[in-house]
Amino acid sequence: MKKHLWSACALFLLLTALTAGCSVSIDLTPPPPAGYVRSVSVESVYVRSCPAANCDVRTVVYRGQRVRVYEYDKGWARVSTLDSGATGWMDARYLSGR
Repeated sequence: MKKHLWSACALFLLLTALTAGCSVSIDLTPPPPAGYVRSVSVESVYVRSCPAANCDVRTVVYRGQRVRVYEYDKGWARVSTLDSGATGWMDARYLSGR
């Protein structure tokens, strides 16, 4: 019985030591509403054929370039560029309301 108690205490101490100082940060800022024109807020972003990082790249958009947002899906925005009309999906975190 003492051996099991000692093992449980040792495991608890080990897990406590391993997780000390660890934290998780989640950005809960909602994306801009769909149906509006938004600007790219970072240096450059890929516009992809589907809403995933492993999808084919259709084009690249650059800081300040304006896009129309049609819908959101799990952190991705379906967009079309106002200048060329290229369509696809980009990471919604890189859109600003300006």
